[in-house]
Amino acid sequence: MSDLAHSVFGDDVPAKPLAVIVDLDDTVCVGFDCPIRVAVDVLARIDRQKLTVHYVTARTDVSRAGTDRFIMDHRLPGWRHVHYCPKGQGSKSHKAQVHVQLAKEYRVIASIGDLDEEEGEAARLAGVPFVLVDRDNAALAWAELERLLEMVGAFVAREASATEGG
Repeated sequence: MSDLAHSVFGDDVPAKPLAVIVDLDDTVCVGFDCPIRVAVDVLARIDRQKLTVHYVTARTDVSRAGTDRFIMDHRLPGWRHVHYCPKGQGSKSHKAQVHVQLAKEYRVIASIGDLDEEEGEAARLAGVPFVLVDRDNAALAWAELERLLEMVGAFVAREASATEGG
């Protein structure tokens, strides 16, 4: 806790809101707009009142319309929180800069991406746990992220089915 926060709030500092950082390409989709089903399924279950999804991508603003359409078409959370790479800035420095900023503002549960040298390094710099997506088996990484998010109650509660006695 910062000295300023402690002087203003004492021991009653408000908790940071929860967030997750997600890469897009080869993490949520391939070929720009072909969804990775397991990723879409996990993201779609997130309780938007409890956790904010931030997409940190190497895509530039030129890709905004297609990216927004993909997120909306698949009803994914976080469409207002897509961090595009500014023209003239490398994706590695962009991702590092955004990870550090988000870690200051949020309690980031994890960052998930397919490049350890970009998203992984950015996460470590920001002190955020990193989940590496294996392009040949994305389900393992998404299962790990799902486990981490379940630990903080970040999913919408599922209704009990009749066979479960509910």
